[in-house]
Amino acid sequence: GLCFGGAIPQGSFSEDDFTNKTNGYANTGFLLSFDAAWFPDEYLGVGATVTYASNNPDKTQYIGDFKESIMDSISISDPDLTELINESIVLDYGVWKYLNFFVGPNVTFPAGNFNFDLRLMGGVSFAWKPYQTIDINYPEEGSFSRKIEDKAVPALGYSIGGGIRYAFKSGYVLRFIAEYANCKPTFEYITKVTYNQEEESFDVETDEAQMPIKNIHLGIGIAYNFEL
Repeated sequence: GLCFGGAIPQGSFSEDDFTNKTNGYANTGFLLSFDAAWFPDEYLGVGATVTYASNNPDKTQYIGDFKESIMDSISISDPDLTELINESIVLDYGVWKYLNFFVGPNVTFPAGNFNFDLRLMGGVSFAWKPYQTIDINYPEEGSFSRKIEDKAVPALGYSIGGGIRYAFKSGYVLRFIAEYANCKPTFEYITKVTYNQEEESFDVETDEAQMPIKNIHLGIGIAYNFEL
């Protein structure tokens, strides 16, 4: 079956403390899921899912916090450059994305034309953190630019949830799904930008951290029952 819906961020993934590298600033995003399940008997089966989800971060909040951290550093080391550089800083931040390939047991409880489903799935997630770009252009000192790309990072992941199916006589099925999905990939981050007075240049500090990407998936879609 095919489902469309929303991905609602949970925990630190949705929080916006710039000093905490596990905070993702994530907003509610988009979900696309393709699922298949085989039930050898009336109640127990095995299923697989390929799920794509994306969450736009709160870019305004993130960029504002990042710029504030840069300006705090510059204000301490060289107050004379503060106003000039503040107007010259250009930041950008991309989108959270992930692609899950999960398999696992399924349980269903039939009730007339309805089926009430439960499933626990696990497998591999490929996650992309938002790219980070910094451009600082100032007339006398030159310019500074740095970017961390949004490369796919594999990690183990899982999901747990359930759904409701309503079967039509034609064999088509209307589906509703609700599940919790979690993976924890390790990403590289730009954590700090400082101004070096002696060399009259900017220094960038990077670090790696595990990001707990947690979402509630809510979707609606269609499926087809193959009578095997």
